[in-house]
Amino acid sequence: MSSGDDASSDEPSTATGTGPTEPTTASESLLLTYAAPFLGVLLIAIGLPLSIVGGYVVIQDSAGLCGEPTIAVTPDDEYSGATDTIETLPAGELTTAEQRALEEAIDSPLQEAKVQGDLQNREAFLEGVIVEYEGDGYYVQITSQNSCLEVQPLLFPIGGIAILVGVLGVLTPPIYRKMAGFEERMQRDRAE
Repeated sequence: MSSGDDASSDEPSTATGTGPTEPTTASESLLLTYAAPFLGVLLIAIGLPLSIVGGYVVIQDSAGLCGEPTIAVTPDDEYSGATDTIETLPAGELTTAEQRALEEAIDSPLQEAKVQGDLQNREAFLEGVIVEYEGDGYYVQITSQNSCLEVQPLLFPIGGIAILVGVLGVLTPPIYRKMAGFEERMQRDRAE
């Protein structure tokens, strides 16, 4: 190799028209190549669950995903006398929503139904109660309270912003390289 070959290999290639492929100083190289993308990935990882939970909180009530407990109804005779010590509640003391859910659960093959409305006997249903309905006894208990998730809905926009800033952090190295190449081309064009 001659000394002329060494000099030509240090200059950027004019055939491709691209500038430098790395930032110009070592500190910029470490910061932009490693730190910015790492922080970007962290922000994306934090932003995803925040935006999912925040978005769910916003739509859960309007989509009917919470607030209506589910009761399970089992005929009393399946327990063969084991329910003698359990409190008994006449069907007349149930609210219309509780009665509707009781009838639906009795007719359902899964023996479950949602209470859609006023639930005055919540405490009794939580512990389990025998309800006398049309001459038969049924063991009724809340199987799922379906309570609404309570977090700040502001998590949704915060999560979205974190994701956007994270994407910018991940894209920082290639953007910086393009900008550094553009700046070098501009300086080279001025020098000519």
